[in-house]
Amino acid sequence: MTRRAWILGAVGGLALGAAANAADSGDLNLVGTVAPILDIQVSPTAAANGLDLSLQQADLKVADVVTQSNTPGGYLVTVTSANVGSGDCTGPCFYSETADDSLTYTLSEGTTALTFSSETATFVESTERTTAGGDAYVVNLSYDGTATNLATAVDYSETLTFTIALN
Repeated sequence: MTRRAWILGAVGGLALGAAANAADSGDLNLVGTVAPILDIQVSPTAAANGLDLSLQQADLKVADVVTQSNTPGGYLVTVTSANVGSGDCTGPCFYSETADDSLTYTLSEGTTALTFSSETATFVESTERTTAGGDAYVVNLSYDGTATNLATAVDYSETLTFTIALN
């Protein structure tokens, strides 16, 4: 056998050996992620500004809240009153630093009244993710200004902070 025939035989043998070891299938693993979403939007209504505190109001809609969460464990929304501890406010209240006077109120999510523990209350708690586009809630305010003689004709205010967290 010539040297050339021997090399061609060796190369051909390698090619046949490679073909004999060829796989007839292969796996491709695809992995993806979905970024976590945890969002809250608070939109005041026109009624939230210019409230007449000398009147009585029951379940006045003052805001819409939309939450978004894609975590399977759900979410918790709390609301915090800035005025608790101001003057004689032991709970949420409208307060005037100028007059050192206040008017208490109640807040509700829809028809469910909120219970404040110090300055914070649970607004809503969900054990599931939100629907597509988010879950919508209504903030209602009730107060009775007819039962209180507010001392001075000044502006009274309150700031409510809504916070969303994973459940």
